[in-house]
Amino acid sequence: MIYFDFVNPYFIYFFFLFLAIFTVYAMFAYQNFFKKHEKIIIFIVTVLLIWSQGMRYLGVAIKDGFDITENLPFYICRFSGFVLMIYALTGSKKLESFLFYWGATGLAGILYPNGEISNIANLTETFYIDHFLLTITPFYLVVYRGYKPSFKDVVYITVFMALLLLMFIPVNMILDADYFYLTRQSIVGEILPGLPVVVFILIHCVTAFIFFSTYYLLFRSKNYNLVKVIK
Repeated sequence: MIYFDFVNPYFIYFFFLFLAIFTVYAMFAYQNFFKKHEKIIIFIVTVLLIWSQGMRYLGVAIKDGFDITENLPFYICRFSGFVLMIYALTGSKKLESFLFYWGATGLAGILYPNGEISNIANLTETFYIDHFLLTITPFYLVVYRGYKPSFKDVVYITVFMALLLLMFIPVNMILDADYFYLTRQSIVGEILPGLPVVVFILIHCVTAFIFFSTYYLLFRSKNYNLVKVIK
């Protein structure tokens, strides 16, 4: 896997931030180009996702050995990245709501790449492949797949997230792991250290609900207000 310790972390950060913003803009502004080359683009994306998932798990297991406390895909964006790979391979519409809402949280990895910018030197291409593609996927679903978000799915996916995180409280205790960052508590743990895990889950899910609702509101009408803004 490629590490970024040979490039200034600030350059990597701003490059991927610009790339994400430009790609979202281009998906609206240059629809004819994307439609004309959609099969090639999907093929490239599928290859990148297979590479990313393979190196994230199989590659790490071969290089460093499999660690059950760290190497399972039980993190918000790792879980999403795996689902996105399945979607790229199958095109199943049953996965679209999940990717539109839950998958869109990949944006956090572009804005806040696993901590301080200096930490980028410790990240690999798998991190950015997953988070970049997850960031642009909701826009692809709306513009090119005709996906129409439902507020009902906002509720379902938020409840599913809450139940899944609660289920992993005993799982983490049994494995002595920190899946879904229930112990480290990611950004929340830095702002409000020492929170009970149930309170962290509540904050996490309320924040997710607000985020999902924002995406729903942006695309709730058939005219898609965001499309007009970008154009």
